[in-house]
Amino acid sequence: MQEENKNKFIICPKCNGSGKNNLGINCSYCEGAGAGVFFNRNFLYFGMKIGTATISLDHLRKKIHLIINLSAFAFGFAGFLSLAFWIYGVSIDATELKLFAFWKYQNIFILIFWLSLIADMFVYYRLSEEERLKHKISPLSYSLKNKEIKIPQSWESLNLSKFKRLDVVKAYSNSALEVMEKSFELAKKLGHGQIDPLHIFFASFSDREVAACFSRLNINSEKLMIKVKKHISLLPTGKSKINFSLESREVLIKSYMSAYNFGQKKVSPKNFIIPILENKGVLKEILYDFEVDIDKIFNVILWFVINEKQIESYKAFKSQARFKPSTNMDRAYTSVATPMLDQMAYDLTLAAKWGHLEYCVARDKEIEKIWQHLESGENGILLVGEKGVGKNTLISGIAQLMVRENVPKFLQDKRLVELDAARLISGVTPAQSQGRLLSVINEMTRAGNIVLYIKDIENLIGISSGEEESLDLSEVLSSALERKNIYCFASATNENYIKYIEGKSLGNAMAKLEVNEAKGNQAIQIIESKIGHFEGKYKVYFSYNAIETVIELSDKFIHDKYLPQKAVKILEMVAVQVSKEKGENAIVSKNDIARIISDTTGIPATKITETESQQLLKLEDRIHERMVNQKEAVKMVSASLRRARTELRKGDRPIANFLFLGPTGVGKTELAKAVSQIYFGNEDYMIRIDMSEYQHPDSIKKMIGSSSGAKGYLTEKVRKSPFSLILLDEVEKAHPDILNLFLQVMDDGRLTDGQGKTINFTNSIIIATSNAGANFIQSEILKGSEVEEIKTVLINDYLNQVMRPELINRFDGVIVFSPLSQENVVDICKLMLNGIAKLLKEKGIELEATEEGTRVLAKLGFDPKFGARPLRRLLQDKVEDSIASKILEGHLRRRDTVVIDEEGEIQVRKGQEI
Repeated sequence: MQEENKNKFIICPKCNGSGKNNLGINCSYCEGAGAGVFFNRNFLYFGMKIGTATISLDHLRKKIHLIINLSAFAFGFAGFLSLAFWIYGVSIDATELKLFAFWKYQNIFILIFWLSLIADMFVYYRLSEEERLKHKISPLSYSLKNKEIKIPQSWESLNLSKFKRLDVVKAYSNSALEVMEKSFELAKKLGHGQIDPLHIFFASFSDREVAACFSRLNINSEKLMIKVKKHISLLPTGKSKINFSLESREVLIKSYMSAYNFGQKKVSPKNFIIPILENKGVLKEILYDFEVDIDKIFNVILWFVINEKQIESYKAFKSQARFKPSTNMDRAYTSVATPMLDQMAYDLTLAAKWGHLEYCVARDKEIEKIWQHLESGENGILLVGEKGVGKNTLISGIAQLMVRENVPKFLQDKRLVELDAARLISGVTPAQSQGRLLSVINEMTRAGNIVLYIKDIENLIGISSGEEESLDLSEVLSSALERKNIYCFASATNENYIKYIEGKSLGNAMAKLEVNEAKGNQAIQIIESKIGHFEGKYKVYFSYNAIETVIELSDKFIHDKYLPQKAVKILEMVAVQVSKEKGENAIVSKNDIARIISDTTGIPATKITETESQQLLKLEDRIHERMVNQKEAVKMVSASLRRARTELRKGDRPIANFLFLGPTGVGKTELAKAVSQIYFGNEDYMIRIDMSEYQHPDSIKKMIGSSSGAKGYLTEKVRKSPFSLILLDEVEKAHPDILNLFLQVMDDGRLTDGQGKTINFTNSIIIATSNAGANFIQSEILKGSEVEEIKTVLINDYLNQVMRPELINRFDGVIVFSPLSQENVVDICKLMLNGIAKLLKEKGIELEATEEGTRVLAKLGFDPKFGARPLRRLLQDKVEDSIASKILEGHLRRRDTVVIDEEGEIQVRKGQEI
């Protein structure tokens, strides 16, 4: 709300915003402005007068100026041709060097040449004067930007001594002015009395850049324009002189503010889009139908702005940095040589001047925090963040700002140099390294215009001279910082900061600034700044949806790397693949991104196709192909998986958490395997943990690792394969301290391992199995008790004895597995025999099992206490072993058929000889 009040659109109370009084002349109260906004020490208003005559005169003026400039240029060019013709035609001895004194000769061609010089100077003057008179949007300097100024909220409080009146039209580019003219022509053609934001929006699409913005969003411009035309046709008609409505003027003023915030020098048609959408709710609704919102459009516009800036960066740095040194010595501000520093460091301001550093975007907040630390008296800033979050790019951004001198006063006229720790310590003893660093610090202190940057500063920790009570290199640096002798930036990862720096003298001497992983719009904008390189290198084009998808999916499925780096790597892989498959000028879509991430991680991240949707809807049937009975368990698990696959779940929890209860051999583990096979695509994605191995409290180290460097079984498995099913077998046997770990996992979807790394569980399914109350379940099922009643007793009387109530409540479902009946075991026997049949078929051997033989095997393999588990062993002993022996003996060959007869015995029916 504060920002809205700060830039409030104010209308003159005397003329109601028209800028004219009753007599048709400029309002004396607002001096013809009518309405405007107070912004950055300026009062912005839109003062463009438009009409048929105005447009015609303006076109005529431009044509006349063009004719004059072309005529003068042509005459100037003719003068040079005349001089060349004279030189070619004159017959003199070149040894007399008279050609180099042509001005001494009297000749009509030389006279024309002299006159043409006047024409050349005239053209140069006209072009220079036109450029000088053009208003360019200039950002406030750092000092002015941070000065508070009271913003008037009404015309009565306007003080022109503090606020300069500025007609935003002066900052409009030629293409923006053309859009104004086309908006007028459209309103005139349709008989509308005022130019509405809808007219401007429609006319903006004549600009190639605006059309390209919407093309990047995969919007069909023709369909969009049809919808916009429909709403334009509903605008009221009028016979009065056509002018810009108050709504339009507010939009056009805000377009100037948009260009300012983007750092542009001119207002272009793309700057009209966001203010129009904010003003016209109907346009937002239309774009929602195209699956586009304001955030997406803002990011795409910023994408184009970033590309413009990158193209201009070299020229901009060169022109704005003319007082910066072209070598490591700053001849303008110091004559102190720094030979040791020059040998050990890389000049970042010099690299920024020549445009060699990575462009830094969307890091304004972090840079502002750095300035605040420095202005509060800190001399050292330590950037702490994971590898790949952009610490070095942030430093590049600071170097670029130092080149522009858009920094606090005490940093102006200074160089930013990066100390190479490897050079500092390589090839010498620790004592010599310490001497080098002291020399560098002494040179910086004498020069007084150098800011140091040390990448991965932990490399200096612990490197000492080797003598008793000698200081290590970090102690030398921290001493210099505490004495306020130098300014220093440094970087370190979170892990190394905790391990080497926190609590040490260097950590106390430097202010810590956390550089977090970029998320959402910030990540998108950073990625947009890097897209141009890939498009130019691989000759492909990225849609906005592709960028949005790479951020979303890499953040969701890749947890051992960090944004923006991991997204950048994926984008390059996609660019290479699409270039090879589709050729030059192919468009990279979000499906291409999803496919590469899916191939890289083994995760089904592709869009839900119609076929997959049908599979999800029929999950119960697919699971029952592998197991029998347990309909309640299968139904509950299937419903959870459907919610997860369509993203209808809380994003910071695992996909699902289940507790399976029931006797041994009823299908708890088999259901977990089925889920892993169907949802993740393979049983190999199941991480099975025998919880009976974690009965001692010290076994927590085995689970999550230790600070000494030992890896934890669970955390390491999930780190490498975050998209997996975690089976906690016989969970009731684990120590309570182990079970407490899963309170956080099931609630927040994350767990910190022994080295302090956060492991993400949001793409995991957790299934815990327990035999607690198995006998009770069997007896109650035989009595015919309801499952819900059994579950209540199990939780209150059995589970509460082995795990905390809050852990039980973390499970999405506590599922009771019923004991198997004899008929269930017969069905299970058939499934197992089908599995054997598939293996035999690969060898060209068929398997037939009679109903009576199947029942005999099922009866022999059924034990009420152990469920179907003995059946597996029976089939191995009685069927698989017998078949294996017959194959080895030569009694069973290709095209033969294995028959299980009525007694459950194995017979062989020979196949036809070929």
